[in-house]
Amino acid sequence: MFAVLNEAQWEFGLNWLHHVKKAGMDYYVLAAADPQTSAKLAALGEPCFERFDDSAAALGLRWGEEGWRRLTWSKVFVLDSIVDYGFNLVVSDVDVVWFRDPTELLDRFPRADMLVGLDHGSSDNLPGDSGLEVSFHPNGSDFNTGAYLLRHSKNVSDWAHAYAKYFDQCPSHDQVCCYRLVRTEGVEPLPQEPRIFRVWHARITMAAIPVSMFESGHTLFLQQLHKEKRVEPYGVHATWTYGGLEGKKARLRDLGLWMVDPPGYYKQGSFVAVDLQIPEPPAAYNQWQENEDMVALHLAALAAQLQQAYVGWALAVAANRTFILPKFVCYCEKTWYGTVRCRVFDAQGYPLPVTCPTDYVFQPDQFAQGLEEVAGTVMDVREPPFLEHPRTSEAVKASVLTIRPSAALDCTDCVREERGPDGQMVVLVPPALKDRQLLPLLAPYQRFRVWRLSLDGVGAPSRAFGGFAQQAAAAAFDRRMERILTTWCCRREDEAPRYHKQRAIEEQLSMMPEFSFSRGPQHSSAAAA
Repeated sequence: MFAVLNEAQWEFGLNWLHHVKKAGMDYYVLAAADPQTSAKLAALGEPCFERFDDSAAALGLRWGEEGWRRLTWSKVFVLDSIVDYGFNLVVSDVDVVWFRDPTELLDRFPRADMLVGLDHGSSDNLPGDSGLEVSFHPNGSDFNTGAYLLRHSKNVSDWAHAYAKYFDQCPSHDQVCCYRLVRTEGVEPLPQEPRIFRVWHARITMAAIPVSMFESGHTLFLQQLHKEKRVEPYGVHATWTYGGLEGKKARLRDLGLWMVDPPGYYKQGSFVAVDLQIPEPPAAYNQWQENEDMVALHLAALAAQLQQAYVGWALAVAANRTFILPKFVCYCEKTWYGTVRCRVFDAQGYPLPVTCPTDYVFQPDQFAQGLEEVAGTVMDVREPPFLEHPRTSEAVKASVLTIRPSAALDCTDCVREERGPDGQMVVLVPPALKDRQLLPLLAPYQRFRVWRLSLDGVGAPSRAFGGFAQQAAAAAFDRRMERILTTWCCRREDEAPRYHKQRAIEEQLSMMPEFSFSRGPQHSSAAAA
């Protein structure tokens, strides 16, 4: 197994190594793409070699630029240099998490020379079918070159060399060019094994691993497709994510698969969480057929959740605590193109709503980026399942105080202690207090590592916490809130005119659809929805 690693993806490389070793796969090697990565790998004692492309950075590394294209081909150039050594090969990106050794697939399917993963939204294999993907066809299926297996043979070596030479003829990235290379005349299934196809002038054979067994960020996080199909996955590729590397990292954190944070990330500090009030989905929601009705419900439900999170986040900032992102509920997917019944077109069967991936809602790279006077208060956050992570200290998990603003208190300078159903401490505080009034009341409870804000006792999020006594603090907080959210996408262009939504194919999300601490009540389209 080999992967190519550069300085920008260093943390992903460490995460890749963690899971490869955990899965007992000891036959790996890394190709260092720059001197810094080479030095770091050597210092760790990891098996590696150098494969530098000194001109890539000068050609531009943003998506679509020539330097970026060259980097996508780096695995192909490495493959070209080692394919004649006589080994079966696993080619992997470093944003892949391996759960178990995939090389057994070469033993299970001896007539397949090349096994690829897919970018599909679902699998047509029946539950319990752990075989190759039944609906795969090389000429029509979007396979993914982020991870694939090759069986050694002369024809496979010839194909790999031809692939590397194709770089000069094909102006796109490696995956699109792989499509063009294998889709030649003579693409047809084997007579006795119709899930395996002859490709590349009928010289090699190719088949696909179902997305229930080699999963994507979509099929694992949103669908848990391996459970529906009753199969055991080999790994997950952090595709179907948003926001670049930080979005991929956020999705792996959401899955509990990001394992390279230092121990202090899980053991140090104090935190604020917020219990969102989420309405039950409408009856028969999953039988709804009108996409716009589902989109409108999703945007309204998410806006209400974001406003609640805004209040909890403000309390965290005021108290100088780290904010644990809540588990937002999504009634609709996010994708790059128009949704069908709020889902990707080829994944219509799974039930909504689902827990939102962090990168569906936020731009994780914006939590702490930029100077405060421009970008606002720097935020320290933890992922939604932080308190469930096995590395999170039990001292943190066991030290939880529920804070419940309540109009049942007829004072502004007192609290009342209760015990919740789970036996944990609950403290009732007066509603709508600003930080200068509320924090002194909570001072005796600083020993609790987690403050969990409950909105059960108030009728609106604005009544839970009154925000910042200093206008400058409120303005700085709101500047950051305005930067961190992403957009929801997308309405279908063919149906948008029916609802006068031609200019709202994509919708900007807001943390403050109803009110903000610096400007008061809002009058946004999100609030109106």
